[in-house]
Amino acid sequence: MYDAIANCYDELIDAKYYAKWFDFTQKLLGVRERGVDVGCGSGIFTIELALRGKDVTGADESGAMLKKAMENARCRGLNIKFVLVKAERLRLKKKVEFITAMNDVVNYMKDPAPFFQAAYDSLEKDGLLLFDISSRYKLQNVIAGNTFFLQSRNYACVWENSKAAKSGAVDMNLNIFEKRADGLYERKEETHRQYAHDEQSITNKLKDMGFKVTVCADLTGKKPKADSQRIHFAAYKER
Repeated sequence: MYDAIANCYDELIDAKYYAKWFDFTQKLLGVRERGVDVGCGSGIFTIELALRGKDVTGADESGAMLKKAMENARCRGLNIKFVLVKAERLRLKKKVEFITAMNDVVNYMKDPAPFFQAAYDSLEKDGLLLFDISSRYKLQNVIAGNTFFLQSRNYACVWENSKAAKSGAVDMNLNIFEKRADGLYERKEETHRQYAHDEQSITNKLKDMGFKVTVCADLTGKKPKADSQRIHFAAYKER
């Protein structure tokens, strides 16, 4: 998963939204310095955290994405450690002050409880787990049943979405076209599955682990509504 899209991911993201996301993350992290960016992908957040003075490690289960992340970090003159590991299997020799899991990392988990437990065990007291989800409303009413087209200078992507039978999940079929030197396009395909979670179930799982939870619907701190498309969680380890 994410092997085919690794090279084009950075070109297809909404850079303006990410800039606001960086500031939002920095504000919540505050003086916390040592952390892990789980599901780091091409290293967008990992690199930004490092540029802002954080001692951060990037972690992902996609080797192709980690390779791209390392290339991106080197291009910025950064020596960042990246590790190949599933979020649910995160194990650290030394506890950290924060863990981030940005841009739908938790949506790829049918049950996020094992990840929350791994994060709790990896955090120091007063440590912060910061993540977001695409809401149930977004997955079932905006994404499912629709097709989207993304295009950049060197890539095009046809993103087809359908509800997965009996699971409440959404299957995403990505057809990626990469422009070659001869002007023709090479096609690659991969399929993702994202699971719909609601605010209350996520909050309950976090509280069961011992976290104190703050929830907001957008980067201005507004509370989630029935039609909120993204929900952000800040979970603090109190003990």
